[in-house]
Amino acid sequence: MQMADAVASDARVVLTRDRQLLKRNAIRYGYWIRNTDPRAQFTELVQQFDLACRAKPFTRCLCCNGLLQSVSKAAIAAGLPPRTRDVFDEFHRCCGCYRIYWRGSHYQRLSRLLPRLLGIVDSLHETGPN
Repeated sequence: MQMADAVASDARVVLTRDRQLLKRNAIRYGYWIRNTDPRAQFTELVQQFDLACRAKPFTRCLCCNGLLQSVSKAAIAAGLPPRTRDVFDEFHRCCGCYRIYWRGSHYQRLSRLLPRLLGIVDSLHETGPN
């Protein structure tokens, strides 16, 4: 199945730099992203679709977009890397694919970056997984 057909069957919005893709009849909702830099693209989309006030960072899985839920360390300890098991105590698991998340260095970097990209000043730590 081609992407255009898959998008049409799910009534999804296509975000693309490919103008030809947006001209296909199967695409009902689409937006041509003008910027080529990934960070500028993110900011463009946040502004175009007024997403800053609705952003809920760190609540969805990066792989399957499933919701993240708190999980006890004991329940997942066997599957954690040793250093992670020793250093971190709070974990979240995807309800869809069961991927495990914790507030490591990636989380720290994104916590500093997202407020700038979203154009907000408030700390995102309060909206992250608890």
